[in-house]
Formats: sequence, C-alpha cells, structure tokens
Amino acid sequence: MCVLAVERLANNRGTRLTLVDGFMQPHLKAYGQKLERMDQSRKDARVFKITVWDPKQRSVDWPRFQVGVIYELKKIHGLKFYHDILQGSVQAVGPTNPGIIKEYQDFETAKRARADQPDAAGPDENAGENDREELTP
Repeated sequence: MCVLAVERLANNRGTRLTLVDGFMQPHLKAYGQKLERMDQSRKDARVFKITVWDPKQRSVDWPRFQVGVIYELKKIHGLKFYHDILQGSVQAVGPTNPGIIKEYQDFETAKRARADQPDAAGPDENAGENDREELTP
C-alpha cells in the first residue's frame, strides 16, 4: 500500500495512515488532488486508513512514515468499516515482532519481493496429487 497522508494521533501513542493501492505511486500527487475534489463518501471508498500503534517498549523509537512510499503491513487486527471507511490497526515494530512493517521504494520492487517469498509463490506442488490418485484404477 502507498502512503497518501500521515498524521500523528492526538494522544501521541500512534500514527494514522491513509493508504491507496501501491500501483498508484507514480500518479500519487495527481490522484491525491483528484481525491480532494471528490465528496467524502466517494473518497472514503478509495482509501484504507490504518492506525499504527507505537511499540509498547518506549525505548524503541516509533516508526516514521513518508508520503509516497510503499509499505507492506502484516498482522493487521481490528479490521472493520467505520462510516464506510475501511480501517484497521497494527502494533508497530518492536524487538518481539520484527518484520511487521516493510518499506519498499517502488511498486515493482514490492511485487518482486512478494513473488520471491515461498509462501506467496502460488499453490502447493502436490495440491492436485489426490485428483490423480482417484483417476487411476
């Protein structure tokens, strides 16, 4: 997901991100202007808002997000619709949960990294083995 807007929460315990699809990164400025001209209900249907809570250990620095950068967020919880806006939350990276938030410079890099992961490569090689056994007499 590509960051469209970043704001620090009023209680200073987390960051609110407004995200759009990663493939919109090259057109982010124009897309942001287009969203500003839309009414709120149409705009909310095209964005995803997530709250990234600071690490529970205060010795760990809270994450800093940049507009226009692509992030992969894992272990999102509390996913719900609130006034037709898809929202969720995630605990920020700490020593106990590394790898929750990954940063990529562009969409193609993120896509290649996702394809290189063994669990994201596709279906299991042996997925159709049971079907072949049933066909043999």
